[in-house]
Amino acid sequence: MLRSFLLVALTTAASGAFSQAVTERPVVYQVASMKNVGIKEKIEFRKVNDTTLTMDIYYPPAFDKKKNFPVVVFNNGVGVPEIPQWRVYRDWAKLMAAHGMIAVNYQSRRGNSLGDSEALIDYLVQHSRELNIDAEKIGIWTCSANARVGMRLANKSRPENIRALVVYYGGPDSLGRLRQDLPTLIVRAGLDAQYLNMSIENFVEQSLKQDTRLELVNFLEGIHAFDIYTNTNESKAIIIRTIEFMKANLEHPVPLQKSWTLTNRNFMWMIMNNQLEDALSEFRKARATYRADSTFQPFYNGVIREDVLNTNAYWLLRNQRQQQALEVFKLIVESYPESPNAYDGLSDAYETLGDKAAALSHAEKTLQKLETAQNLNDQLKERIRKNASEKVARLKSGS
Repeated sequence: MLRSFLLVALTTAASGAFSQAVTERPVVYQVASMKNVGIKEKIEFRKVNDTTLTMDIYYPPAFDKKKNFPVVVFNNGVGVPEIPQWRVYRDWAKLMAAHGMIAVNYQSRRGNSLGDSEALIDYLVQHSRELNIDAEKIGIWTCSANARVGMRLANKSRPENIRALVVYYGGPDSLGRLRQDLPTLIVRAGLDAQYLNMSIENFVEQSLKQDTRLELVNFLEGIHAFDIYTNTNESKAIIIRTIEFMKANLEHPVPLQKSWTLTNRNFMWMIMNNQLEDALSEFRKARATYRADSTFQPFYNGVIREDVLNTNAYWLLRNQRQQQALEVFKLIVESYPESPNAYDGLSDAYETLGDKAAALSHAEKTLQKLETAQNLNDQLKERIRKNASEKVARLKSGS
């Protein structure tokens, strides 16, 4: 429904419902060197039956054929073949090229835009040498209704190729697990439609839960398509920031990650999204890495801290996720085998699950560990002792 509505909006704008059709409007920020950009037009990158799809490539004014350059692809996710001729897309491509990058606009077909976009990326990689493209430095710029395809392309279907992503006033489909090695700039227009901004907010929330490389610009007075309608210093500053974001992240891309950088936030995200085994595995890898690092600061890093894990486990226990809580309590005991508090928590989990024998055994182990515990203040020791002693008495009496 959202995609259909945005397509209607684009079509309405392009038909001239505004004073100047969206297809003819320039980007509000311009630089003099845009006029010196070199353009190669209508290069065929895909042929499907009788349909030929082409792209336009924009080269920097100081183009050197002996060098390879980062490339920014302006995503055609709505499947409008005429998009490469729209003034806004031509201007954006010229802006990127004027700042030392190659830029690409391309055709795609409605209903097949993801497959066509994948084919475009594959073509750029396969023909990178003849096009003077650095195939390891590809960025995606996407906006509005294009964003669903652009964001899926970057996060899911071509993650090994795409190293930076910019999203203007557009929200994605549900993408599940996101990339941590993909710097992403989201630009939200404050005056845009609520449903669209809510989809952006949902994506931002998921990104933060997973701890991705995310930057958010909230343009309070920005409208949809502000980059061609809002001629203000703030609008221009956001466009400049976008160019700088692409240039910085493509010239020095984040290394591709084979696994996540674990944080306490995405540890819990995995558990809450039925990825418990992945969470435990990632934790054990992080634990080994940190404990081998002589510079590791355990107090200021919440990833493997006992008290933080303890808080996580009790939250799960209170929120009807007892089996997951049990596994986290086991992980705490595994990680901190001399801690009486670790055994006390595991005992609580077993009692909640109705395993009285295991609960009693671990409560008694808690009291044993208290006798040799170090680095615990008297108040904490007394609290743990009281909880464990009452539990032992309760479990032995059967009450």
